[in-house]
Amino acid sequence: MARLLLLRHAESEWNAQGRWQGQADTPLTERGRRHAAEAGPLLASFEMLVCSDLRRARQTAEIIAAGAEIETIDTEPRLRERNAGPWQGLTRDEIERDWPGYLASGRRPDDYETDEQLVVRADAALGHIALLADRRGTSEVLVITHGGVIHSLTVRAGLQPVPMPNLSGRRMSVEDGALRVGEPVSVGDAEHHSSDAVEAGSPPPRP
Repeated sequence: MARLLLLRHAESEWNAQGRWQGQADTPLTERGRRHAAEAGPLLASFEMLVCSDLRRARQTAEIIAAGAEIETIDTEPRLRERNAGPWQGLTRDEIERDWPGYLASGRRPDDYETDEQLVVRADAALGHIALLADRRGTSEVLVITHGGVIHSLTVRAGLQPVPMPNLSGRRMSVEDGALRVGEPVSVGDAEHHSSDAVEAGSPPPRP
């Protein structure tokens, strides 16, 4: 059985600006870099680290790896955030202006990647990671991904999504090809280092 810790990346520039990121390749803020550096030593029990290929996830993984003394980072493109279609780069106010009522009702525009579409590639990625971990003789894997990925897997498991600050997420496990979603986890002072969650699929910002 592979035991996975899936974490949302540290704060990015578009997180700080309140923009819906989707698959835009935005970098970390300085606050995000500090949070990742704080988290590194707290994650030193992991020997294997896998991340999305988007820059905010890769930068988070690189900083954590340095602090946790993890030598190798594997990149997995199927762990990308969902494609947010025409909402990519927009704030909630801009979305409400151009798609009035969509956010409140849970509707999404054309070309927006659904939860069902996202979990197909996420399942494939996590299954591959579990096999790779088995070949390397380790069962504990740290996975740096995105809010929408963790949200979609949580919803598919029938669990209630919770607010997801940067560098928070869920414990999960893969056994005989089946994914089990476990309890929420936050690393470091996630609330202090995070903007309100506006990534695709995340719950609305906290009041």
